[in-house]
Amino acid sequence: MSTTRIASILVAAGLFAASGCKHDSSGKDEMPPAKGAGAAARPALPDTTPPVERDQPAQAAPDRTTGTTEPIDRAEVAPSMSAIIDSIAVEEGQKVKKGQLLFRLRGTDMSLRVDQARSALKSAEVGLAAAKVEYDRMQRLLDKNAIEPAQFDKVKAQYDAGLAAVDQARVGVSMARRGLGDASVQSPISGVVTDVPKNPGEMATMMPPTVVVVVEDQSRLKLRFRMPEASLATLQVGAAVEVSLEALGEKREAKVSWVAPTVDPHTRTVEYVAILDNADGRLKSGMLAVVTLGSGKAAEK
Repeated sequence: MSTTRIASILVAAGLFAASGCKHDSSGKDEMPPAKGAGAAARPALPDTTPPVERDQPAQAAPDRTTGTTEPIDRAEVAPSMSAIIDSIAVEEGQKVKKGQLLFRLRGTDMSLRVDQARSALKSAEVGLAAAKVEYDRMQRLLDKNAIEPAQFDKVKAQYDAGLAAVDQARVGVSMARRGLGDASVQSPISGVVTDVPKNPGEMATMMPPTVVVVVEDQSRLKLRFRMPEASLATLQVGAAVEVSLEALGEKREAKVSWVAPTVDPHTRTVEYVAILDNADGRLKSGMLAVVTLGSGKAAEK
């Protein structure tokens, strides 16, 4: 190969290196970017800049919730003594008044105890009468200085013991009569009988108490419901709420009568109690109700 041919090749190689490769400051070659129709576009990198935090408006408390109705008063009636149930005078659904007979216990033993107590009282009264006669006699002798004071003191002690025996016998009669009276159990409240879990002939005990009849006062109902703690700002005692009773297809107004003194730390809710009038008797305890909050202002009394 001639000298002129070699020189041409060297010049061409130098031009290619000068135009196709670049050298960085470290001396390494940097390849040029791909060109042409087949070259793939460089994908855009995701923006990792954190978003600017802004204050979010607090969510308002919901104006609707659900609650459950409860009786204004409830009595689970049990006997004050242990005995067999002799008879039950009421049935479920029956309206009763305060003091009305609910059931009777078998009172045979109580009647015998009353007779026994009366006999003990008579015996004590006879003993007291005899002691009184002796006491009066010794009193007259003492006044005449016919006996020593010690003799009189002995008779007086016997007389005082007779008085105490009579008092004790009278208490026994009262207790026996009370036991006989406890055999008849009356209703402590006016209302409606909602449950009679026992039957005549079954044993009813005082401890543990055996519930024989359940009476509920449903003339008014308590409506219990829960709301987020944010409701404390507007919902107060005396506020009016609208109650929707879907089972009956009607709406009624109730007034908040109680607000729980604490907030449930797990659910962040507050318990409320509203009073529903039930003069017509259509409402029942245990019903589901939808509560819609009103303005939150105290209702006019």
